[in-house]
Parts: sequence; C-alpha cells; structure tokens
Amino acid sequence: MVVQFPNQTHMAAAQAHWRAGRFEAAAEAFQRAAAADPADAGARFDLATVLRVLGRLDESVERYRSVDKTPLRLRALAQIAGIRPARITAAEQAELKADQTAESQFALGLLLERQGDYDAAFAALSAGNRLQRATFPVPPAQAAARHAAVIAELKATFTADFIARHQGQGNASAAPIFVVGMPRSGSTLIEQILASHRDVTGFGEAETIPRLAAGRFPFPRTAPMGTGHFRVFGGDYLNTIGAMGWDGQGRFVDKTLANDVAVGLIHLMLPDAVILHSVRDAADTCLSCFRQRFAYGNQTMYDLADIGHRYRRYRQTMDHWAQVLPGRVIDISNEALIADFEPQTRALLEACGLDWDAACLRFHETKRAVNTASMVQVRSPINAGSVQQWRRYERHLGPLFEALGPYAPA
Repeated sequence: MVVQFPNQTHMAAAQAHWRAGRFEAAAEAFQRAAAADPADAGARFDLATVLRVLGRLDESVERYRSVDKTPLRLRALAQIAGIRPARITAAEQAELKADQTAESQFALGLLLERQGDYDAAFAALSAGNRLQRATFPVPPAQAAARHAAVIAELKATFTADFIARHQGQGNASAAPIFVVGMPRSGSTLIEQILASHRDVTGFGEAETIPRLAAGRFPFPRTAPMGTGHFRVFGGDYLNTIGAMGWDGQGRFVDKTLANDVAVGLIHLMLPDAVILHSVRDAADTCLSCFRQRFAYGNQTMYDLADIGHRYRRYRQTMDHWAQVLPGRVIDISNEALIADFEPQTRALLEACGLDWDAACLRFHETKRAVNTASMVQVRSPINAGSVQQWRRYERHLGPLFEALGPYAPA
C-alpha cells in the first residue's frame, strides 16, 4: 500500500486542475499543499506561478519571495524579474548574471534592457537563447523542415478549387472567434480586449484544432468528401470547447496561433466563425520572440536567423489564405491598436459582430486566467513602449534582417 501525505494529495489535485485549465481551483489546492508542508518550496513556487496566470501579480511576487534559500531561489528570482523588475536588487541581479542557465540569462537580459544597457542586454539574451536552443531533442533545422512541409501540404490541399467544392458543408455556429498570427504579435492583447466583453469568453491557446486534425489530415485533394465531413469536424470542435468550460451561450476566443496553417480548415468546418489575424511590425515581432523564453516548444525561436525564416513561412502561409479566401481573414494591426485605442477597439468589436462594451477599454482590469507569454503585459494599460523596439538593438540584428528578406526594415 502506498501512503500519500496530505501535501502530496493536494499537489496531485492542484496539478490535475492546472492541466484542465481550472486555475482558481489549482491555486486553492497549491495553497493547501503549501500549508500542509511549509518546507515544500515546490508547492510555494507552483502557487506563485498559478497566481501569476490569474493576474494576482503582487501576491505572486510574495510567494516567489518565500522560495528564498532553496534550490528554486534563482528560478523564483527570474520570475520576479519578469513580473516586477524594480523589485530585483543589485545583488540579486548579480546572482542571475552568475547563473549560467537559460532562465536566468533571459531574466538578466530583460533587467539590463530596463536599465538602458542594450548591448549587455543583447549579450545576456543571446546566451539565454543559445542555452535554451541546446535543450531540444529535435534539432531546430529538423523542426523548421517539418514546419515547411506542413505548409507545403496545406497549400497543395487547400486550393481555391478544393475550398469551392466543399463550401457550405460546415457547422453553422457563429460563436468562435479565432486569433491567428506569429507569436509575440499582440494576439493576447486582442483576446484580452475581447474577453473583457460581457458576451465573450477567452480560452487562450486551446490547441483544439491541431489535436482534432491529427487523425484527419491530410485530406484527399481531388475526390470530394462526404457532405457531413466538415460539419462533424465543426461539431467535434465545439463539443471540445464545451468540455473546457464554454456553456454554449455567447461567443468565445480561441487564440491558438498555430491555427495560421488551419485557416482553410476553419473556414470549411465553421464558415460563420470570425478569423482575426494579429499583425505586428516584423522586426519587433521577431525581436520579441528572441527576448522570450517560451514555456514549451517553439524550437525555431531561439536564433535570430531561425526566427526570421519562421516569420517568412508564416507570412507566406497568410498570403496563401489571402489568395484562395480573399477577405475572409481580418487583419488587426498591433501598432494601430496602440496608437488609436478606443476607435480601433470599436472597430475590432464591430468586426466580430459584437456591440459596444466599455469594459473592453479597461481590459487590464479583467479578472481571468491568462496563460501565455504576455500574461503580465495585459495586466497593464496600453503603452507604446514596445513599438519600434528593434531600433534599440539594430546593430545586433543583421542575421535577423537577412533572414527576413523582403520583410526586413527598409
């Protein structure tokens, strides 16, 4: 018989809630685990992490601080640097500098950036990227080749003729609002604005379509499929979102960015869904990827040239959809949203078929879980600090500009 101590039981429950996206319940269970065993630094660290997802940032920092004098200390400092950088002392910054791990080097880079020392910041970020890139079991070049193959297959399959032959066979629901684009392009801001509307629920990067499509793609390119194929697919998708917490009423946002390769599929399975494309300056987008240590995956995001090539593949994918589905995807400019917030927010809601809700202007006050790389940024009001950020690092970005080719700054 296996004996489980109380904190182990609470930790198991917390992790199950976390995996299911029940973050409030996860926080409560992590709290119980930490109380059951005050010596368990892991419970306090995990509690701090889920509090950050829930937007309870000051509480999160306090919990990370409680991890002091444990092997998790430097990881906790790195997290604090990303949430409240002003609370990192000079001595703590020196500790991060001395710690040759990817997590510490990324945190150090952002601290140095905040201090205006961009050359030193770039050196630290470069070290973090090299360290993170070395951890992947699949070489980045192989991951890039796989991505290119997926794009080539979808272009060959979802032609204008294929789409025309299967038009009108999907599920009639108009509830979904999809947000696609490149990572770090402003997609979380778009979702947070929409999720602040009284009739909209945000599900973040649900990753539902990639999972559902795994057993059904590629599709036959020439022979017509049964008329129910895409309708069933759309129904399965809605059922899966329902299992995640959608009650079947109102609208919801799915901002799985990898759905940029699935626009044609989305159009056929849910022809009345809204598809938004988050668009941000290419250099700023790619630099922001280089500045970010992602939670998982993204093997091609830890080298400037790799990121530039990844950006070009994404843009070529979106160009394909513009060609075979003209007008179907609605571009939302990050720069325009920042520069002219209320008019652009009104236009965004109108594009989604939503009436006006002033709460969308106060998106940073909305109480909801945000489990993406921008979870901290969307807790603050709009600011223009991220626009043309690449100019601070311009002298270091030659490999990126070369890889971007036609998308590089003039």
